[in-house]
Amino acid sequence: MATYSDTQMDHELHLTGISPKAEQRVFSDLTEYQKSSLQDIAKEYWRYRADEDVVEQEKVGHAKEESVVHDYYAQTPHYLYELSYWEASVDKQAWFDVVVKTCRKYNLKRILDFGGGVGGFTLHMRRNGIQCDHLDVPGKTRDYATWRFKKHGFDVQILNGKDSSDWPWGQYDAVFAWDVLEHLFDLEGAITNINKLLKKGGWLVEKSTFAVDEGHHEHIHLAQHSKYHDLQLFDKLMSDRGLNFVGQLKPDRISRLLRSLGMKHAVAGVRIKNKLKHGGNFLVHEKV
Repeated sequence: MATYSDTQMDHELHLTGISPKAEQRVFSDLTEYQKSSLQDIAKEYWRYRADEDVVEQEKVGHAKEESVVHDYYAQTPHYLYELSYWEASVDKQAWFDVVVKTCRKYNLKRILDFGGGVGGFTLHMRRNGIQCDHLDVPGKTRDYATWRFKKHGFDVQILNGKDSSDWPWGQYDAVFAWDVLEHLFDLEGAITNINKLLKKGGWLVEKSTFAVDEGHHEHIHLAQHSKYHDLQLFDKLMSDRGLNFVGQLKPDRISRLLRSLGMKHAVAGVRIKNKLKHGGNFLVHEKV
């Protein structure tokens, strides 16, 4: 059983607690880097969230210039604790297993974590022998991810999310964008670039939750992209940029059976279901 929990974070991110296997690894990185106890890091996080971050997130949610969005993600301390907690959760560790099994089943040898945050996805893939590169905008969050890669002995190629001039075009079997696209100011340009990063037949595998209206935007999902809450419009955005829908990436039927027997996050295998719908699964689009 995990020894640490943050019930407010569990509620906000809809999580079911911390994975005992991931807890020590993830939180020891964070406390070593921050030179502070986990309790003090959490206390400062919630103080910041309740105070100046409310104003900053509102600015980003309704930003009219890309620099406003980039500056926020470069400077905010917001994500070191939040993304670390999410990484250590039972829920995300189970989805990590889904991705590992997907790479092995579908022969995805080189992948990119697009908007990789604190680096947990990249580290998990590397530990499982999958070549994974990391892309994010320069700033506090990417600095921490870079520190983690070095600490754990992985020579990770890190791409600059603000400057695509040296990106390795056409080199990836898959690009994974996990709760990222809804945060991008130039979403259409990002999809175009992702297409260019992929090999022919390569996959964009993404999970996104777009704002549903012009009002409140949980986790600073940009107001200007609210129309893409309609999956038909989102799929058209993809197809217009040369990415055709393949299906939903899901745990397979054996996984579902194990979960029905009480193993809530079991991942025995994966499958792709050709149905475009909401539901919290990764959607797969293939480069034509």
